[in-house]
Amino acid sequence: MRKAESLKNEIDLLPVSMLGEVERFIEKLKKKEKTVGKPATTLAYAIEDDLPSDLAEQHDHYLYGTPKK
Repeated sequence: MRKAESLKNEIDLLPVSMLGEVERFIEKLKKKEKTVGKPATTLAYAIEDDLPSDLAEQHDHYLYGTPKK
């Protein structure tokens, strides 16, 4: 319980402009928690939301810096 109280106090000290970022982080944690222990086919939902939409097609570009095809 002390850890939760400590975190609540830290959030209370943050500027209002940062609360949206904290909220997004908490939502990502909730999504990851839902996928723990599920089959590999559902693990794709645990991946960060800000990945490029063409990652599968252009993986060499993102991994090795080759020109996009």
